[in-house]
Amino acid sequence: MLDVMTLRITLGIVSLVVLALFWVGVYRPTRSPFAGWWTMSLVWSSIGPLLLLLNGTPAQVITNPVSSMTTVWGAFSVWFATRSLRGRGAHPRWMVGVSVVVLVAAFFDDPATNTWAGNGPMFAVMATCFGLAAWDMFRVWQDRRELPDRRNDEEALVALIVSGLAAALLSAFYGLRTLLFVALGPESEVFTAVVGTGPTTIVLQVCLVAVTFTVSALGYDQRTQELRRQVAHDDLTHVLGRAAWMDGARALIENRVRSGDSIAIVVADIDHFKAINDSRGHAVGDAVLLAFGTAMADVLQRGEIAGRLGGEEFALALIGVDADAARRRMDELNDRLTWLLRTDRLPATTVSYGISHVRERDTVEMVVERADAAMYRAKQSGRDTVVVDGADQPPGSSA
Repeated sequence: MLDVMTLRITLGIVSLVVLALFWVGVYRPTRSPFAGWWTMSLVWSSIGPLLLLLNGTPAQVITNPVSSMTTVWGAFSVWFATRSLRGRGAHPRWMVGVSVVVLVAAFFDDPATNTWAGNGPMFAVMATCFGLAAWDMFRVWQDRRELPDRRNDEEALVALIVSGLAAALLSAFYGLRTLLFVALGPESEVFTAVVGTGPTTIVLQVCLVAVTFTVSALGYDQRTQELRRQVAHDDLTHVLGRAAWMDGARALIENRVRSGDSIAIVVADIDHFKAINDSRGHAVGDAVLLAFGTAMADVLQRGEIAGRLGGEEFALALIGVDADAARRRMDELNDRLTWLLRTDRLPATTVSYGISHVRERDTVEMVVERADAAMYRAKQSGRDTVVVDGADQPPGSSA
């Protein structure tokens, strides 16, 4: 059986090797936030075990608490990496504040003679951070599975499952370690055999090696997602461009048979937009377009998509709405647009909407054509209104 010192040296070396490979192979090419935070987690994971090699020397009074602090930084970095996959920001103040608490607790626990000084709070923090990371992974996996087109996401979905399970395992392990540390103490035989330094080092090495390739895939995937987003989205309004929206709507319609949800396609056209450009200038016109794009994005629900078909014409794909619900959603959109225009001191603007529900054997082109025709009927009836194509028919009828 390898002694604790050898295991710590091995963990430090493995962490350094993985760090070097990940930095060269993933972070430098992608510069993705996930890869950046994961790189930092590897840095702290390498430093922590190496500092513990000075246990038993006069430097232990400093290096032992500092090792606990850097270990906390590593756990927070893992959590921040997974938060970035959800488009969420990091909380460096939390990391600094919690690590200072752990550091102070260690210094008050006689670190000159106690190699376990402050480890109780550190274990609890690690269990929490890994648990939060696992939850983020699950949420990202869930969101990605619900995208209309998952053809390019299979590798990322597998990587999310593997990484999420590893994070959940570490959270459970450190939760058990915290419980046994408080209940039995670090010198007990049960603690040493189940969650002592030896078993912990082995678990960390196994998890580190197991997730190396999956986190590499996630680092590249995050960068790929950003590039795909830039290509797919309209530069001005930030909603999907025509081609990307049509692809998304097509996928929603194809998945309709599996999901059983009704799909409503909305074509929207800003009223008198040319007059806004002519009287107030193209900069104001662009601001109105941006406001409408923002309003659409604000009212979307999970799985729904909004896009710009061209000029001042936009489209939405709504899920699980009948004619009345679709009208209410457009009222909500109008309220949001009015608030944005007023807030930005832009001219009051109205919108005409045409809505058509997907019927059996419909293609996206067929539904958009009907919704577009309904929108023109809304224009002809005075604008600033909603016309639902075939409102007297059930959404799923084939008539």
